[in-house]
Order: sequence, then C-alpha cells, then structure tokens
Amino acid sequence: MGSRVSNSIRNTIVGMAGLFINLIVTFVAKSIFVRLLGAEYNGVNGLFSNILNILNMAELGFSASIAVCLYKPLKEHDEMTAGMLMNYFVRVYRIIAIIVAVAGCCCIPFLQYLIAEDISTLPFTLNELRAYFAMFLANTVFGYLLAYKRTIIDADQNSFIISGVDNICNIALNILQIVLLLVYKNYYAFLAIMIAKTIINNLILHIIAGKKYPYLSKYKGVKISKEYKTTIFTNVRAMFLNKIGYTVTYSTTAIVISAFVSLVDAGKYSNYQMICTNIYAFVTIIFSSLSASVGNLWLDDNTEYQLVVFKRIQYMAFFFAVFTFCCYICLFNDFIALWVGEDMVFALPTVIMISMNAMILYLRRVVTTFRDARALYRYDKYKPILESVVGLGLAIGLSYVWGTFGVLLGYNISMIFVSAVIENYTLYKKGFKSKGLAKQYISMAGVILFAFALTALMYFITDFFPKGVGWFVLKLVFCVVFAAGAFILVSFRSPEFKYYKDLAVRICKAMIAKIKGKTKSGKKATEASGAIEGGAQAQDAPAQENNADADKEDDSSGDADAE
Repeated sequence: MGSRVSNSIRNTIVGMAGLFINLIVTFVAKSIFVRLLGAEYNGVNGLFSNILNILNMAELGFSASIAVCLYKPLKEHDEMTAGMLMNYFVRVYRIIAIIVAVAGCCCIPFLQYLIAEDISTLPFTLNELRAYFAMFLANTVFGYLLAYKRTIIDADQNSFIISGVDNICNIALNILQIVLLLVYKNYYAFLAIMIAKTIINNLILHIIAGKKYPYLSKYKGVKISKEYKTTIFTNVRAMFLNKIGYTVTYSTTAIVISAFVSLVDAGKYSNYQMICTNIYAFVTIIFSSLSASVGNLWLDDNTEYQLVVFKRIQYMAFFFAVFTFCCYICLFNDFIALWVGEDMVFALPTVIMISMNAMILYLRRVVTTFRDARALYRYDKYKPILESVVGLGLAIGLSYVWGTFGVLLGYNISMIFVSAVIENYTLYKKGFKSKGLAKQYISMAGVILFAFALTALMYFITDFFPKGVGWFVLKLVFCVVFAAGAFILVSFRSPEFKYYKDLAVRICKAMIAKIKGKTKSGKKATEASGAIEGGAQAQDAPAQENNADADKEDDSSGDADAE
C-alpha cells in the first residue's frame, strides 16, 4: 500500500513540475500562431488533429490491453513474460502504422468536403491543404513506430519518466516553433517541428526503456503464447468498441463544427479546447499516476478496500469537476479575449456547453480508470455504439438549429444519459459487486447541480469586475479561492476529505523529519571535520558518535518517508 501511494505521489509531483512550464510555452506558441496565421489556419490545425484521432482507432486499444497484461509479470518480476508481451506489441504497432498511413492517404482527396466554406475564400489552396494533412499524417505514423515502449514504463508505475521527457521535449521544441513562426510566418515550418518533436520525444523514451528493461532484448525472439493472445484479443474487441465511443464523442466535435457550421468556429473551439486539454493534463497526471496502481490494486482481490480507494480518488474527480466548471464559465471569455482577441470569443451558452463537456470528462475519468484496469470494458462493449449514434446524430441535427452550441449540446446529452449511466453500472455490478449504484448516480447528479448553483453565484459576483489584465488576475484569484473553498465547505465531514487531510499531514511530517535529519547530519559532520582539521585526536571518538547519530537521523527520516 505504501509503495502504491509513494509511486503515485512521485509520478504526480514530477509530472506537474514540468507541465506548468510547458503550459506557459504552449500558450505563447498558440497565441503567436493565431495572431500571425489567423483563425483559418487555427481551424485547420484543430480539424486535422481530430481526423487523425479518428484514424488512431486503428490502434484498437492494444496499448491498454497489453498494459493490463503487463501488471502481473512486472509485479512478479517475470521478465520473460514481459518481454514476450512487448515483442508482440512491437509487431502490432508496425501493422497499425501501415494501416493508419493507408487510411490517411485515402482521406486526402476528400478534405475539402469537411470544410463548410468555399475553399477559394480561404488563405490556402486545396493542394496546400492536402500537403498540410500529409505532414499531420506523417507525424502520427512516426509516433506508432517508436511509441510502444511507453506502455511498459507506464505499466511499471514510472509515468513520471514519460511526463518528464514529454515536458522537456515540448518546452524546447515549442520555443523553436515560436522562433520559426516569428521569422518565417510559415505553417510548413510549424508542422516540421511538430514531426521532429514526435520523433525525438519517442526516441528518447525508447532508449530509456531499453536501458531500464534490458531483458526486452534478451527475450526478443520469444513469441507470445496462445493464452495471452486470446486474453489480449478478448480485451481488444471490447476496448475497440469503447474506443469508438470515446473517439466519436471527443474527436469529431471540431470536424462536425467545421463541416456543418464553419472552419472559423472550429478554430475558435480549438482555442477553448486547448485550455481545457492543458488544464486537464494536470489532472491526468494524477489519474495516470494512479492507473497502474489501480491495476495493481485489483490484484489484491479485496473488493471492500477497492471501493474505499475508488471513493477517495473519485472525491478528487468531483473536486476538479466542480472547480474547473465554475472557473471556466467565469474566466473563459476574459482569458480568450486577452490571449487571442475579442473576435475569438464564443457567446455564454456555448461556453457553458464547453465547460460542461469538460466537467463530464472529469466525472467519467475515475470510473473508466477502474473499469479499464480490471478489463471490465468487455461487459459494456455495446455502449460505445449507442453513445456514438446518439451523440453524433444529436450533434449534427442540432447544428442546423443552434450551430456550435447545438453540436456541443448533442454530445453532452449523450455523455450524461448514455455513457456515464452505463459505465457506472458496469463498474459497480461487475467490479465492486456492490449495491451502492443508486447512491453513485445520486452523488454524480448532486455534484452537477451543485456546480451549476455555485457557478451561477460566482458568475453574478464576478460580472461586476471591470475588464483588464489586473482585474482578470484578481478575478482568477477570487474564483479559485471561492470555488475550492465552497467545495471543501460542503464536503469536509466526508471520510474522503479526512483521508486527504491526514495524508497531507503525514507527508508534511515526513518532509520536516527529512529536512531536520539532513540539517543535523550536516551540522555534526561539519563539527567532526573541524575537529579532524584541528588535529585534536581526542575528538575522534565523539566524531564517530556524531556520525552514528547522523545515520540514525537519516534512518528515521527514511522511515517517515515510507510512512
């Protein structure tokens, strides 16, 4: 248990440290991109990213399925089985890279039909549009050829390594993108750096994994057993359907907006979505750090304790859902106006839909993390089909009535009344075997209603704040404090809040003990060194005692860390 908590905390802290700097650099790059190249290029960027996300369905969920199979051999140090699984993974990803490349090439002749505007009115030609897409496609294919070793690092509860490499590469190469945009004002240069970033990033992780798991090369010739192959394909069949539902819900939004509303609106949406994605990345570090630990937790076969851990993690998800929903609605348009200009701002109803979409994602994340770690997705394998049909159908239909607002409303209805309902049912009935399903539904509905009520109050108050950078900062501080404080106020009596309060106290005590131990050790070592330099032989014994005491202090601090 202690190992799971410490691994999760380490992965979270390391990931967030680099991500914060990366976030700033990314926003600067995006700001320069929009101001220099315009809304149309911004729309193309979002459109192509979504198209490639759809093509990535060819991955079929092999990565997650093999990660589930890796938990046990990694825990038991079964090197041959781990090597065998990774050998199979390499072959699968090479086949997927070919499939994605062929499918992408087939899309090139039809790109103009995914843009509502007449191509002749846009600042680029049809041939240029196709060249841009080809570069996006190359970026995705290169990713598959090198990215497979990420899976074993993550499954071994070392996601902090992935986060660190990703953040360093993103920061360095985003800065290079900024420089090239300022010098050349050219989209080709921007895309070239994007491809370089993918290759360098995955190559570094490929090398790290090779050194960290040298047995991968030792068992390179071992072929996968029939038993494991059957298990993987059983999970993949179910996960592929879930992947369809997720992709249709989250990766077709910009495509529908571009095809049925306008490319400019798709560009506006991509700005809001970028904010949501980067902020969600912070939270994803927490949940990604926990996902391998959750997979490890299922191996203990203690359903009662698993449910307790689920409630604790879900408490965090509830907090982020309420917190981000309130802050997004109150701050989104002010930030967008300061960042990329007033002409990139959506009306409030559309902002509410974007914010609600983000909130639902937080509410679903913990449920799907636990479900996937136990491979329970095979029990709700038909859910994605219903989710896709309802979501996409409503989005297209409502786009004719309410434009971008209608598109987002359609997807939100599908996520709440189809996805969330079925996912919770599957987890509770098949995973926890618990009768607490009704309480779970009530809890989620209560969180959504509380978020709306709190947001209405916050929006009314913050509406009196004047415009400007200084006032925006003040408004930001107010929203952060008010939203976080309100959530804590209504939940501080819950066992989950008490758990996190006690955990914070233990961590602080451990850190203080460690600092005190190092301080005393350093002080006593200095005294001993001074005695030796003075030539006082009589001090030799006390110096040895001091060193012994210092060792005891270090040991005690280590015990505190373990706690």
